Amino acid sequence: MSAPDKTCPSARCAPGNQLLGVKGSDGHLRHLRSSMTIDADFVETASARGKPEARMRFSSPCATSGCAQWTGSRCGVIDHVLEHLDQARVPLADHLPPCPIRASCRWFDQTGETACRACSMVITDQSAIAAE
Repeated sequence: MSAPDKTCPSARCAPGNQLLGVKGSDGHLRHLRSSMTIDADFVETASARGKPEARMRFSSPCATSGCAQWTGSRCGVIDHVLEHLDQARVPLADHLPPCPIRASCRWFDQTGETACRACSMVITDQSAIAAE
């Protein structure tokens, strides 16, 4: 089922990556209808206010075995997220959010619509949340 040309929906803020969404006031991701390629100026401006990954989500080509989150056969991030949400009894979204990368998304490829229903709750850099 998996193909090598999948997209990581939780990448770093780096030139050439895509802006996928922005965290709303409720803490959930607001997906863009179409992704936006970011450049060095964007990274510099976004970084001036702290870690961009704490306020925005980015996508990039999935690095598979080149990523620390790769389990050997799949991305461990969405599995961990879904397990945590299930244990905490957090209800998933009742609809699929708009998503500019669903057709190539690694998480959707692995887990289907369940991943999409949890996606808006994922913040890549949770260091600020952990500090609270």
